[in-house]
Amino acid sequence: MTRDINSGDVGKRVVTSDGTHVGEVSDVRNGNAHVQTSDDSDLTDKVKSMLGWDDSDDTHELRNEHVERVGDDIRLRGR
Repeated sequence: MTRDINSGDVGKRVVTSDGTHVGEVSDVRNGNAHVQTSDDSDLTDKVKSMLGWDDSDDTHELRNEHVERVGDDIRLRGR
């Protein structure tokens, strides 16, 4: 089990299980990261679908259930 995401994780890169860049943590609310995506991220439709994200905004909530580990970056669980 991974530790909860906290305010100290703001600014960390979020990556998929294979290291693909998704975005950066811009905020943490109620233990969930809010991830700012950017044009230089490698965010795919498959990853967006897995996370329940759509294209309506550039910031998305990342729930702990999708996180494999929190370290120098935040690594998502593989599917």
